[in-house]
Amino acid sequence: MGLEVKGLTAKIGEKVVLNKVDFDLKYGEVHAVMGPNGSGKSSLGYIIMGREIYEVVEGDILLDGESIKELPPEERALKGIFMA
Repeated sequence: MGLEVKGLTAKIGEKVVLNKVDFDLKYGEVHAVMGPNGSGKSSLGYIIMGREIYEVVEGDILLDGESIKELPPEERALKGIFMA
């Protein structure tokens, strides 16, 4: 398994920063998120980490098949979900 993002839509205030994002990362794979400034690359990472300024309004974030969407950032970090 690994990390799955399913139909993820998130916003800051009234501004939508991600709209229906889907992907999955299996253990051992290497991926890159690329795009122009303001396209949501950092926001995606922060949302997966659970940064509270972002509101997930739709979709889910799964780690090994279990939702981590409601976990606080500290618990996500203990599971290996963080940015350095």
